[in-house]
Amino acid sequence: MTFFSYFDSALFHITVLDVNDNNPEFQNLPYSFEALEGEYTLNNATRVGHVTATDLDEGENARISYYLSAEDGDNPYSIQQDGTILVTGSVDRESKDKYELLLLASDNGVPQRQNFTHVSIRVLDVNDNPPEFTRAQYSASIPVAAAKEGQSVLAVSATDPDLGNNAVVSYSLTNHSDDFHINNGTGEISLSNNLEHITADTVVTLTVVATDHGVPQLTSSASVALYLLVDDPSFGLAFESSSYEFSIEEDKGPGSAVGAVKALSGSIAVQVGYSLKSHWDKFSIGDQGDIVALVRLDREEGDLYSILVQAVDSLVPPNTAVALVTVRVEDINDNPPVFSAWIQTHLSAPENAAGLDLGTFSATDLDVGDNALISYSLQDDFAGTFHINSSTGKLMTKKPLDREVMDSYELKIIATDSGKPAQSASLVLSITVEDVNDNPPVLPQKSYSVTVRENEPPHVILSAVATDADIGYNAIIHYTITGETTSFHVGELSGDIATLQPLDYESQSQYKFILKAFNTGEPHLQDTANITVTVEDVNEEGPVFDQSSYHKVFLDNSTAGTLVVDINARDEGKGYDEGIFYNISGGNSEGLFSLSSTTGELRLTRDLSTQSVALYYSLNVTATDSGLPPLSASVKVSVVVVPMDLSFPVFLEEAYHPAPLPEQSPPDTFVVEVRALYKLPVDYSITSGDEEGYFIIHPSSGIVRTSKNLKLEDFPVNFKVRATDSSNAAIFNEMEVKVEVIDENNFPPVFPSSLLEERLPEHSPATQIVQLKAQNSDTGRNGFLTYGILNGQGLKFRINETTGILYSTAPFDYEEEPTEYQVVVYAEDDGIPEKKRGYCTVVIKIIDINDWPPVFDPVPDFSVQENVPVGFIVGKITASDRDTGDNAFILYDLTGEGENIFEIDAIQGIIKIRNSPDYETMNKYNLTVTAVNNKSAPFYQAAIHVRVAVVDVNDNAPVFAQSSYSAAMNMVNPVGAPVLTVSATDRDQGHNGLIEYYILPDATVSPFFLIEDLSEGKIITTGNLSRSGEMHLTVMAKDKGSPPLNGTAVVTLSVFDNRPFVPRFNKSEISVSVLENTGVDYLIYDFAVVETSGKPINYTVVSGNERGHFRLDPESGELRTAVNLDYEEVSQYVILIQANRRVSSAAEVQRSGLFAENAAMLTISVLDVNEQPVFSSPSYSARIPSSVPYKYPVTTVQATDPDSGDNGCLQYSLVGGQTNEFDINENTGQIFTVSVAGKAGTFYLQVQAADQGTRRLTAQTTVNVTVDSSSSSNVVMLVLNQKISAVERKRVEVQRVLEEKLGWNVYVLNIYSKESDRNSRSSTDETQVNIIAFDEAHQEVPAEDVKRKVREQRAAIELGLQDVFSAPVSAAVPEAAAAAAAPAPPERAAAIVLGVLLATTFIAFLAYVLLDLKRKRKYGKQDLVKKVDIMEGIDNPWADDKNGSLKSLEKPEHMNNGRTEVMSFDNLEGTRGDDSEKDEIQAPPKDNYLETVLLDYKGESEENGAPEKAAESRNVEVQPTARFTTEQDSFPTDTNQKPALSVKPQPTLPAPEKN
Repeated sequence: MTFFSYFDSALFHITVLDVNDNNPEFQNLPYSFEALEGEYTLNNATRVGHVTATDLDEGENARISYYLSAEDGDNPYSIQQDGTILVTGSVDRESKDKYELLLLASDNGVPQRQNFTHVSIRVLDVNDNPPEFTRAQYSASIPVAAAKEGQSVLAVSATDPDLGNNAVVSYSLTNHSDDFHINNGTGEISLSNNLEHITADTVVTLTVVATDHGVPQLTSSASVALYLLVDDPSFGLAFESSSYEFSIEEDKGPGSAVGAVKALSGSIAVQVGYSLKSHWDKFSIGDQGDIVALVRLDREEGDLYSILVQAVDSLVPPNTAVALVTVRVEDINDNPPVFSAWIQTHLSAPENAAGLDLGTFSATDLDVGDNALISYSLQDDFAGTFHINSSTGKLMTKKPLDREVMDSYELKIIATDSGKPAQSASLVLSITVEDVNDNPPVLPQKSYSVTVRENEPPHVILSAVATDADIGYNAIIHYTITGETTSFHVGELSGDIATLQPLDYESQSQYKFILKAFNTGEPHLQDTANITVTVEDVNEEGPVFDQSSYHKVFLDNSTAGTLVVDINARDEGKGYDEGIFYNISGGNSEGLFSLSSTTGELRLTRDLSTQSVALYYSLNVTATDSGLPPLSASVKVSVVVVPMDLSFPVFLEEAYHPAPLPEQSPPDTFVVEVRALYKLPVDYSITSGDEEGYFIIHPSSGIVRTSKNLKLEDFPVNFKVRATDSSNAAIFNEMEVKVEVIDENNFPPVFPSSLLEERLPEHSPATQIVQLKAQNSDTGRNGFLTYGILNGQGLKFRINETTGILYSTAPFDYEEEPTEYQVVVYAEDDGIPEKKRGYCTVVIKIIDINDWPPVFDPVPDFSVQENVPVGFIVGKITASDRDTGDNAFILYDLTGEGENIFEIDAIQGIIKIRNSPDYETMNKYNLTVTAVNNKSAPFYQAAIHVRVAVVDVNDNAPVFAQSSYSAAMNMVNPVGAPVLTVSATDRDQGHNGLIEYYILPDATVSPFFLIEDLSEGKIITTGNLSRSGEMHLTVMAKDKGSPPLNGTAVVTLSVFDNRPFVPRFNKSEISVSVLENTGVDYLIYDFAVVETSGKPINYTVVSGNERGHFRLDPESGELRTAVNLDYEEVSQYVILIQANRRVSSAAEVQRSGLFAENAAMLTISVLDVNEQPVFSSPSYSARIPSSVPYKYPVTTVQATDPDSGDNGCLQYSLVGGQTNEFDINENTGQIFTVSVAGKAGTFYLQVQAADQGTRRLTAQTTVNVTVDSSSSSNVVMLVLNQKISAVERKRVEVQRVLEEKLGWNVYVLNIYSKESDRNSRSSTDETQVNIIAFDEAHQEVPAEDVKRKVREQRAAIELGLQDVFSAPVSAAVPEAAAAAAAPAPPERAAAIVLGVLLATTFIAFLAYVLLDLKRKRKYGKQDLVKKVDIMEGIDNPWADDKNGSLKSLEKPEHMNNGRTEVMSFDNLEGTRGDDSEKDEIQAPPKDNYLETVLLDYKGESEENGAPEKAAESRNVEVQPTARFTTEQDSFPTDTNQKPALSVKPQPTLPAPEKN
């Protein structure tokens, strides 16, 4: 079956239509830009920056319009619809340096959706303000007689409100002056000379120019009037200064200049003479006031001189003046540093101490200042071992000292002053390094191997002497051994290791023990070595034969060469005959036998003859081994020659002599074996000689044995042994056996101890030391002992060989000879077969006795400052004793003078302070220090004298001879009149005792007195005294110690009034006020004294009228103005007036001087009067084209006001109010355009400058502005390859270059860059400059002519601009094609894609919010309050009110407590330009405010602190001080509203508000 299937398809295209559901979103937030201050217009608007907003919708829903506003209404900026922000109005940084603008982005969808953010624009400074002087005119008066070079006259001051270099002001004089100089930085005008060439009153007028450092530089000027006064009779006589201070180097020769003083009179015609009132023996003064030295001065004798100089003029009566001249004698480096002679130069320092303070070694220098500034150094610091503080002289060790490396140092300290040339002194220190026990004994080897032959008597086998790098007691080394100590002994001090007994290889072949070398110092240090003693085997056992004896029987027919016997012997561990040498040592007198020396074969040397009887041969054969020493053993060889027909037994030996038997042999001891040769068996028997029955014989073997114990006294025994034929008793033969018994030496002598120690005092005569007694278990001669000395100083000791008493043979000296002896004593028996010995080592230690007295080390002289505290260490005394132990123990004692001041440590010898010494009581002590060793008799004592000098310190203040002084004197005194001389003494010495006298300051008394010579105490007057009655003067005497001490005394003066009549004012201080500008001869004050007593009075100005602004009538006392007072020049005067009795001739008493009663101080306060401002020019003129933009600068007017404060603060305005064409900056006076488009002709402006005083004063000027007709079609665009910021800064220079090269008047209208460049101010893209040109007839030049000429002059223009920008410049006029629109940047495509994605996300978020809101409404969790009357167009914040202006949109009162946000937009403008009429939005008149209600949830979400919002704010920066704040970034509109507002044309632009 076949199945068929049918299908079809259709393609559906679904188009999703966009709805306006996305708000515009700003990109690249935040927006912060910069703009140069200046006057901008719509025609020359300058680009500030660029903003971008995107909308995820499409079409009209995504087409965005921008609006820019300012809350305060001051908004010189506009925005184009591509997001470019332009500055189109006047921007003055000095008025406002930052703009915070509100930027609104609105799409064109239905409903319209919006977003906003803030734009911050900082205003950059340009040099648009010239410096302004604080006054228009300055003046000062200069008395020529008192003038001197460098004297400050006055200072001018100008300020500049710009910033940076634009505000830096420099000053200069336009007209050169030989007499005056101005500081270009401070504006201070000073004298260039002394004005000596001025002989008449003169007025000098200077013009000062203030120039800022901006580009271009701006200037302003001020006039300075200087009055040079030659004759001023009221001036009197006064020194330029009331006190002078000069200096002169010491050692200058007589006639050296010290300095010059000058007294000033009121006239150059008055002569002045000078005289000295003190120290005329050392100084003199000339007619011109020049002071010279009469003698060569020495600063070390006197460094300060106070000289009274009196000046007397030539007037009648003469005026006098007094000045105090202080002459300081400057130090020269004429004294080297000096170290004190009392410094201890022999020091000791312990080793291993880190950072050891060795003391401070300072020098003194009689100079002062740098010449006395001493630095210390070391000539050799021994590789950084020592360091001295360069400032204090404190000497320290930087590294621990090591006595073993260097035991002493000679250190040279160099003290060098800082003078030029520098002088120096040196001090050599001898530093001994004290040893501490820091080095252990060191044995030469860590291990020793010693070989000792066995059986050798005791002897020294090793001398292991250790070394110790320390010295003295710390270097004494002791030895001991640990381990095997019974067979060996080590000398405690010598280190000699000796055996105590002969060693036996077979008992122990090797010994190991440890030798320790140590010293008893602290800390306990030691070294060890491993000792190995190998016992060498001695050949003590000779060869051993394989038989104790050999027996051989030969027939008498034997022939030569027949082997008799093979003798075999071997040494221990070897085979037979190996290393054995044989020889016949006896019995071969006939030479019948020969013996092989290597094999031991004994052969016949010849044939034997027939014998009838047996012949016996007894040979002694010796075998010698190859050992060291070679040992031998002998064996007996018995050879019997028998006849062929032997008929009786024949013994193998002729007689038997067996080895002696020990007496202690037990019964059955083998004695001998006898054998007989016979053809038949024989029987053996003892036949005679053994009567005591000591022996028995075996009948068959012939072996003889003992039968009982033996008695020595019964021997020797000779008995007969018979050999009998066993079958025939008649056949026998006999042989004699001789047996001896001996007492055997079995035991060596033995001492009770193998080691004895004995002590022997030094210097003891020959004496018995010890008796040694050994024991021997043998008896008889084997037990008989004798004694001897094997080794050990045989000359020093002997021993009685019978008694064993050991004696010394001579006295010993502990200090010069060894302190330990090892004597090996032996005991020897008389035993048989050999004598045996026993050994004992006697160690004899010599004991020290107290036979040496203490000996002092060299002692230096010590010094100590007075008043040091108790316990202060003065120094250390050291004595030594060659004895040891208690015999060397030393105690110190201090006797003699000073024992109540000093004490000594009895053990350490350190001298300390017991009671503080007083230099003034006693400054030198001779101490006696004794050293005694009193622990063991006899007691020895030594003494030494120690000198201690007490160094003076400044501990005594000067004491006046009298606690108070009194004197009488007159009020009127000549200068330098003696008062009295005070005197003080100081118990200290040297500088500490040098006294200088001073008068303590007291404003009412001390200025009238002076110490003529600081070292003498003579008080003199400086002139007349201020009052009569009792005066108290306090005089201080101060020493030159460090620190200085002082004492005071009171001088009571009884002052008698000897003055002539002295007028008295009723008030000494007077204050008056006077208005400025009162004119000349205005009465200021009328002075009068209290009482004249009928005497004429003269009034004079003492001080305060140096400028000559006042004139005082000397008879009436009236003080009047001599000039018109100016508050701005001088606001206050302080004038001192003196009243004196008028005298008629010089013969009368001279003027009484200036007293407190006849002087009055007048303070004149000049009050400011508001003066009228003045324009710098009565009229101004300017010319501009009609096509200039808004706020194009026309000209700047400037007025000055000499007042200060509000009286001097000026504001500018146009008389008659603001015109439609021009306006003025009220602060700067700059006139700028408002709108002159389409206008032509001359405009006459009246400008007013008004101060801000209480009574406002004004000035006016006329400004004529000619507006030439021009068309925008003649505006030419010039493209420069420079940054826009650079072109804006060089705007004036660019205009100047164009005018020079083109030959026309050129106006720069606008400077901007490409709209597509978002960062134009920092980019390197091109900058567009719009210009328009006018010819000499003030006719605009057609654009084509301008373009043509620009192209012609392009090279010249570019060259000129290159100088302006300091870089190559390209200047071109673009073709029309250049204006074509550029393709959309690639960023826009990316923004669209990103916008779609964001829109999708935002829709989902809105859906969630709507569902959530619905849920909350359903369950009643929130109350939704929305109380708004929405009107048509209410969503447009730029809607006009009924008057057509943009006003604040205010919030209704009933919503004050809600969360409703109110937006305020003031003076918002649309974009300017040709299409401005199309871009401005206008609302119906009925719309007065915008009210936006936000949902306010007070429920659960608010409690959680996270209120939900319909839209989260992302683009708004909250400004708490702004009138507009919001938490939303969009303004939703009701969907039921009418369509969005249409665009209405706006024919005219609103005029900008005044600044």
